[in-house]
Amino acid sequence: MDAPDLRPALELTAAMHAAAADDDWPTVAELAGRRHAALQAALAGDAGRLDDAAIGHLRDMLAADEALAARAAEAHRQTAAALHGLRGGRRMQDAYAAQAVGV
Repeated sequence: MDAPDLRPALELTAAMHAAAADDDWPTVAELAGRRHAALQAALAGDAGRLDDAAIGHLRDMLAADEALAARAAEAHRQTAAALHGLRGGRRMQDAYAAQAVGV
């Protein structure tokens, strides 16, 4: 039996990281779905077909996913901080408005 062709999944992994670097999270999600389908197609059937190179590629993808998850968590933290700042600014604006009306 032939070893699975993981090149499409590896290319999609690289594209996911490029999209994440641009903070294009909808594209990351779309590419992740395509990569999942590519992996399912490549790995369908006998798991005994996995040679050392294929296992290494899968390990590389898992490591890349860990880095992507860390990038996503940081983006989430930054977005939450920005939202918190906007809410704080809105509360200050409301307090100043209420103070001006009371004057």
